[in-house]
Amino acid sequence: MTRFQRAALVGAAAMILAALVDLFMRGSWLRVMLGMGLAVGVLMLPRLALTLGSVLKDRFRQHLWSDEEGRYHNFGGISLRIEHDAHHSWIAGSDLQRVLGTHDRDDVLAARLAGHWRRDEQSVLMLRVDGVVAHLAGMPGRMDPRIVRLRRYFEREVLFPAAQRRLRR
Repeated sequence: MTRFQRAALVGAAAMILAALVDLFMRGSWLRVMLGMGLAVGVLMLPRLALTLGSVLKDRFRQHLWSDEEGRYHNFGGISLRIEHDAHHSWIAGSDLQRVLGTHDRDDVLAARLAGHWRRDEQSVLMLRVDGVVAHLAGMPGRMDPRIVRLRRYFEREVLFPAAQRRLRR
């Protein structure tokens, strides 16, 4: 704030204070209260407008991007199709096989994750991410550095944020 701005602000505050003291000395209590309310309102209006604008901008941004949140995942240069519903996170079986470097049929992959799979509208095999993490933790080669990184990726980047989003709703 420059010297001129500070002087103008002090001058405006002094004028308001002088007007309030004058009204008080004349015995106009109602006018004093209205004057004080007006002074506070005038001084606080810009701050309230900025706060309201900031809140509205954040709400609009949250609403605009809510459908895209958590949809784009990538591991080791391979894009992963991950969907979230009200209770679980799901990964496309073909994407998991590309990451793992396997070529199993869908029914074999579904049998390995019994009770943790479904088919979407296009008949694509979708696997529950928490079931995939449990399967990776118990499979042969579970201590392979790539498998450990994949499990950690699913836990940190998919499961935990999805759980936090569900808690906010």
